[in-house]
Amino acid sequence: MAIKLLGRYDVVNELGRSSLGVMYLATDTRMSRQVAIKKIGPVSMSQSEELLREARAASTLHHQAIVPVYDLGASEGAVYLVYTLLAGEPLNKVLQRSGAMAVADAINIVSEVLDALAYAHGQGILHLDIKPSNVLISSSGQPYVLEFGIAHCMSKMRKASAAASEASVFMAPEVVARAGSELRSDIFSVGMLLYGMLSGSTSDGKIKIDDKLLNIIKKSTDKNPANRYSSALDMRQVLMGYMESANAGPASSNEADVSSTLKFLLRRIKSKSDFPAISGVINEINKTVASDTEDSGKLAQIILQDFSLTNKLLKLVNTASYSQFGGKISTVSKAVSILGFETVRNIATTLVVMDFLQNKSQSQEIKDVVTSSFLSSIVAVKLAAWKSVQEVEEAMICSMFFNLGKLLANFYFFDESEEIARLVESRHVSEDKASIEVLGISYNELGLGIARSWNFPESLIAGMQKINDDKVIDTEDNFGRLNVAVNMANDLCSIANVSDAKGKEKALSRIKARYSIVTDASDEKIAMVLSHGMKELSQRAKVFEIDTGNSAMLENMKLLVAHTAEVAGNNGKTAAAPAASSEEATARNWNEAEDGVDAEAFLKDGLQDVINTMSGEYKLNDILQMVLETIYRGVGFRHVLILSRDNKRNLMVARFGFGENIVSILPEFHFPLSFEADVFHLTLEKGLDVVIEDVGAENIASKIPAWHGKAVDSRYFLLLPMVLNKLAIGMIYADMQEARKLKITPAQMALLRNLRDQAVLAIKQKSQG
Repeated sequence: MAIKLLGRYDVVNELGRSSLGVMYLATDTRMSRQVAIKKIGPVSMSQSEELLREARAASTLHHQAIVPVYDLGASEGAVYLVYTLLAGEPLNKVLQRSGAMAVADAINIVSEVLDALAYAHGQGILHLDIKPSNVLISSSGQPYVLEFGIAHCMSKMRKASAAASEASVFMAPEVVARAGSELRSDIFSVGMLLYGMLSGSTSDGKIKIDDKLLNIIKKSTDKNPANRYSSALDMRQVLMGYMESANAGPASSNEADVSSTLKFLLRRIKSKSDFPAISGVINEINKTVASDTEDSGKLAQIILQDFSLTNKLLKLVNTASYSQFGGKISTVSKAVSILGFETVRNIATTLVVMDFLQNKSQSQEIKDVVTSSFLSSIVAVKLAAWKSVQEVEEAMICSMFFNLGKLLANFYFFDESEEIARLVESRHVSEDKASIEVLGISYNELGLGIARSWNFPESLIAGMQKINDDKVIDTEDNFGRLNVAVNMANDLCSIANVSDAKGKEKALSRIKARYSIVTDASDEKIAMVLSHGMKELSQRAKVFEIDTGNSAMLENMKLLVAHTAEVAGNNGKTAAAPAASSEEATARNWNEAEDGVDAEAFLKDGLQDVINTMSGEYKLNDILQMVLETIYRGVGFRHVLILSRDNKRNLMVARFGFGENIVSILPEFHFPLSFEADVFHLTLEKGLDVVIEDVGAENIASKIPAWHGKAVDSRYFLLLPMVLNKLAIGMIYADMQEARKLKITPAQMALLRNLRDQAVLAIKQKSQG
């Protein structure tokens, strides 16, 4: 029976031990997510009360560089603290492996720690145990401060050990002597942390840094607290100033001012509780795509973790805009293989951000800005004859995020945004000029800065740039053409905010004159793209779950479309949008389908996808990914993995898969090829498909190997052996957490076998090729 903690967390496995307790990987049964749980104990009643009191205070902290406690409790003489599960490595291990850090890298990490401390100190919470083992470096390079609020309590409990020795080196003298502590005690620890990162150790040996940086460290680690920096923010600003002077180049003073302002605004945004979550997802997607070793499975894994994102992405790639590039697409894996890494990245990023914006949009005015951005993304595609799916998606994402700065400013700098709107109205100045006056930079510059912080590629950054020229000049390169289409689309959609007819006419005339050199800006072309855009908006809005009702912007846009169509008609030319094609009808049917999955129908569609893909040129990994994803989503398994022979190591090894915490499961999922009397070896030897409905059943338990229970806590699983020329070359494994959870029908089992057979056929064809 699985260990359950605090009534809702099922322990998956142990992550590590210390003198004070154990860290567990667990599943939150209420939220269906994995968490890290720190068990501290045994503790006395007074220790328990102190720990819980400090942990409750720390749980109120919401900062991008702080790992907060989001649940806690005490039971049988131990305290349990529940944290978000983060993939990463403690800084002390990073230093042990890599040695001294580069100055820029060390200062970047310390700056994040100081930013977190400044925020916590503002809430009246000290850390008092900043040291390398309490700083986690995530897989994306983001530093996180651990054990906020409780670290000092634990340090008092810790017995003499290596950990205690480490703590004493980094603790301020007044804390060690228990002579009182204050926020400048944390400053001392950060100074020692920086010194340790630059030296690769905490020894008193000399380190090769310039006098200016050495003086910063000396000031922060002065034995007298009064001589240290007065706050974490002060020390951070000094370090940032040091970095800026060290990196000073030929940039103008104006550029430097913009850069400084942007950094300040980004820090304010990143300190909000909801922004780090969306940034983490987008950065993970972008990092995967930018990797030198592109892995379609990893990108699919990230997307498949979010059921809603998966459904929306597949609906979107089956709209008319994409149907010309591959027909109906039923799996994320196929979308990646047909449309490419970057296109699927762009689509997923768009969906994540739009969902975030939709959830935060309270006023109808902000909803209209979101809808206008959405409409402009469709119009941008219609403004030029795009030749590839990549160009289509670049036009969409650049146009959709053209107003990203304005949208996020409305959420995070509401008062400033109100002041900007007031200046535009009262002084009749441009929005750019008003934004620069209030924020120090334009909305567009803010949006570009955020996009860069999300690791957007430079091609998209270039497409999002605002053109400020009154007359747009001709361009021949693709990036320039993309940028023109994006700007023109946004200009056209902004006319919907002009209320009177004469104002609309003047705005249209300005647009036609502005873009006349570089593109067809005729009444007929404008009428066609706006009419087509409005029709496609009604379809795509369902995918994005955008409420287009009660939108004044859309009502104004309908009047604009009617006006441009009338003008085009008076010129003797039609502006009607093309009739719906069979691909559009297919897309509409897909969009209108229920989100619930019909297992048999889904497996059939997935099987047909695999067969169709194998009829042409294909990559083996693409086929295997499509097979696994079809099984995973079609039946609703918790995990699906594919294993293959590793003859050098004499093992059957899991290669890739989908499901909860799959990254940590894969390294543990392997077994020797040498025969043992368990269900896995019997399945391979006999070539039989096997369903184990309850691993704990009396007649089955002895046949379940111990390694399986350590790798996963699932009680139900399916095995589909992969046999080629009478040799077991691999196996497909799929499981459910609960026993007897699933009843696979004969028709479904036949389809699962067919999918397995297609995987074997793909391996055979590629091995013979």
